[in-house]
Amino acid sequence: MTTTINADTSVGGAIVTGDTSGQLGLQADGTTLLTVAGDAVTFEKSVVETVYNLTGTALDPANGTIQTKTLSAPVTLTDSLSSGESIVLMINGGVTYNVLFPTMTWVTSSGNATPILTANDTVVFWKISTTLYGAYVGSYT
Repeated sequence: MTTTINADTSVGGAIVTGDTSGQLGLQADGTTLLTVAGDAVTFEKSVVETVYNLTGTALDPANGTIQTKTLSAPVTLTDSLSSGESIVLMINGGVTYNVLFPTMTWVTSSGNATPILTANDTVVFWKISTTLYGAYVGSYT
């Protein structure tokens, strides 16, 4: 048995389908956007992430999973990630202003070493359990 719910016909409608196998689907305008089967979610289209201009100091994925930070003074970043969350942070001005990172394990080819920043850098943060990890991706122009 399939149950279809028509959510909003004024913009083409959204349809949620489900059946006795436990599979759930989401469609808009006749196009399947995602399917949930068991513990797997399959995205049929691209995932658009929020890009956030970090004006404060908290590394918080609730603001967006891609963040930018332009430095105008030294900064101490703080950890607001929960287990399973991640952020890509693009830092502008790291060669001019000191960046203090929260306590974390750096994943590098040189072991647990904080990166030396340049003018424009990209760093990825993720948390597993209570451990925050960071990896320096590289510099950009």
